[in-house]
Amino acid sequence: MSVKYFPGSTIGIIGSSIASAILAQEAGRLGYRVGSLVLVSENPVHQFTSWQTIAENYNELVLRQFAERVDIVIAETGLLSPEDYHVLKEVTNVVLSDDLISLVTDRLLEKVYLDSLHLLVAPFSLVTSLNDIKEAIEYIGFPCILKSTNRHLPNSENSIVLYSEDDYEAAAQKVEESSCILEAWIPTVKKAVLTVVRNERGELLIYPIFERINTGEGSQVRYPITLHSAIEQEIARIGQLVAEAVGLIGSLTIECLITAAGVVYINKAAVGLAEEAIFTVGSMSVSHFEAMIRALVGLPLPSLRPRSLAAISLPLQNLEIENVLTQYMLRTDWGFAFFNPVGQQPEDLVGQVIVTGESIANCERQIELTEIIKKPL
Repeated sequence: MSVKYFPGSTIGIIGSSIASAILAQEAGRLGYRVGSLVLVSENPVHQFTSWQTIAENYNELVLRQFAERVDIVIAETGLLSPEDYHVLKEVTNVVLSDDLISLVTDRLLEKVYLDSLHLLVAPFSLVTSLNDIKEAIEYIGFPCILKSTNRHLPNSENSIVLYSEDDYEAAAQKVEESSCILEAWIPTVKKAVLTVVRNERGELLIYPIFERINTGEGSQVRYPITLHSAIEQEIARIGQLVAEAVGLIGSLTIECLITAAGVVYINKAAVGLAEEAIFTVGSMSVSHFEAMIRALVGLPLPSLRPRSLAAISLPLQNLEIENVLTQYMLRTDWGFAFFNPVGQQPEDLVGQVIVTGESIANCERQIELTEIIKKPL
């Protein structure tokens, strides 16, 4: 039997990122109360919550007490262990099956599962020692990437690229901290990202594919991405296949590596909040965050249409704030996701700016003319 949550229900959000802040904002706009669990007092989520708990860590007692106060809970990826999720699941709804909890928290199980769906992933191997690494490299080869299998461990997002045997010392130190997965390096011409939202009725929103790039001014998200139509169709097929296979309720973001030959490798499939999807604020008729709340509480998903032909999303820390605020007071076409963490000065904003236009070139021209990018010192 499907579970529906009506306005007035409390949605619990664990985490203090900008993505969590936008999710809390959308939940409130749709009529829901928001409870928040964070580890830092200065965070952008607080201003959109009915109440917030600040804890020293996510231990069992803290999680149980939080779960008792909410009707449904969403946690940022990488914060909780499988055991933590099961603690929450004993008390409230985490909207994740046991199998999906394993996929969310363990990179190895994620790769194995994607491989079982006959989807292309980089060659990989579980390694627990330097000897394991040396043996795996015999068939994976250099360069390769070493990552922690468990996402919730400290520094789990800090991967190590091994170019030669000179990197063995750093690799040995990382593998001593936790079991790891060693992946082959895939020469890539583009990183394509697809976000899919699905509710319990099986309704799907498949967002346009966007590109994530790194420039001298930091990371950017750009839409649309220039791909052959066959590659676009394959990425959309992958998104729908994975969402339905895992019984997704909520959001799924898949990052694909595109080679020069047009081969599509899945780099990761993340369930839940995706900071990259902030580009949907202002550029799409329904943001990823509104759609995610709708899917989680049992609401229907509206039709999706782009509000602009192109968009570039820029992190605020890479921008000249005075020039950005000038545009904020003038523009109705750009998207702005601004937050002022409680405890900081009013001018200490965090967030992103979504520049929209008729094409990527037009967006770049607007960025140049408005001088919003910080100039090198």
